Amino acid sequence: MTSIKNAWLGPLENPKYLKPFAIKFDINGHKKTWELAKTHDSVAILIYNTTRNVFVFVRQFRPAVFVKSEVGQSVPWTPETVPQNEYSTEHGLTYELCAGIIDRTEPPENIAAAEVFEETGYRIGVDKLNLITRVVNGVGTSGERQHMFYTEVTDEQRETQGGGLAEEGEVVEVIEVARDEIEKFAFD
Repeated sequence: MTSIKNAWLGPLENPKYLKPFAIKFDINGHKKTWELAKTHDSVAILIYNTTRNVFVFVRQFRPAVFVKSEVGQSVPWTPETVPQNEYSTEHGLTYELCAGIIDRTEPPENIAAAEVFEETGYRIGVDKLNLITRVVNGVGTSGERQHMFYTEVTDEQRETQGGGLAEEGEVVEVIEVARDEIEKFAFD
């Protein structure tokens, strides 16, 4: 099991992916200030392997989920009080669709195909992505849009084991769920 070490919480300095701001407005005679965050839109891909009749998901560590966990609540707020701590990532692991942020000026389909390869190792063409829908996430804070796709793959298309980009410190585990087990997986 992977662990994180020397963790501490603190103010956000020079944010790269999240830009906090506020909107001030009047509504029904009330003055309001609403805290918001500018974030990137994203893509998510539901992958089905037709060779073995399995859905392909990813499992990865999400710091926000960890911090909200009971274990994460014990992380200190200043670097001066950080003991040589080590935390299991177990409390921040999530099962997800393959996904990624739209952080470059390319069509969502291109980013989706790249994410499928980076995270799962399957090489697909953008023409194999079927748009399911576009949804709005973070409706209270960011209103980011997510483009959701479906694609089918075969074992022959798997060129690597996936796992994310090691140079970015990503740790992504590919999870396969048999078609006849998907309902149990979804409601577990």
